Amino acid sequence: MKKCSRFGYIFVETVVAMGLLSLSAFVIQNALRQAMITRAQAQDITSARFLLEKISGERILLFQQPEGNGSGQCDPPFEKFRYEWSLERVDIPKPELPPGLSPEERDVLEDAYIDFMGKLTVRILWQRGGADFEAVGESLVGSSILWTPEDTQ
Repeated sequence: MKKCSRFGYIFVETVVAMGLLSLSAFVIQNALRQAMITRAQAQDITSARFLLEKISGERILLFQQPEGNGSGQCDPPFEKFRYEWSLERVDIPKPELPPGLSPEERDVLEDAYIDFMGKLTVRILWQRGGADFEAVGESLVGSSILWTPEDTQ
C-alpha cells in the first residue's frame, strides 16, 4: 500500500480559512463603518430639526416683520450648520358665506375676514463627508406677524 501525504491539503485548508477570515473581517469592518456614518447622520438630522424649531420660534416671536429673507451661521456648538429663512405673503381666497346668515352676522364675518397670511420657510444646511444635507420647515403665521405697508396710491 501507498502512504498518502496530507501536508499539501493542510496548506490549502489554511489558505482557504485565512481567505474566509479576511473576507469576514472586511465585511464586519464595512458594517461598523456604515453604522458609524448612519449614527452621525442621524445625530445631524436631529440637531438640524432642533435648530429649525429654534430659528422658526425666534422669527415667529418678532412682531410685524416685513416680507423678506435672511441667512446666518448657527451659534456654537452647531457652527457647521447654516440657516436661511424667508417670510412671504400668501393670499387666501374669500370663502362663500352660508346663505342662511342674517345681515348682521354676514357683516361681522366679512369684517373679520383677512385675505392673507404669512408663510415662514426655514432651511437648515450642512455638510458631512462632502455631501450636502438640508432640513426644511414651513409654517403659516398670522397676519399680525407680517407687516404690509399701506398703499400710498
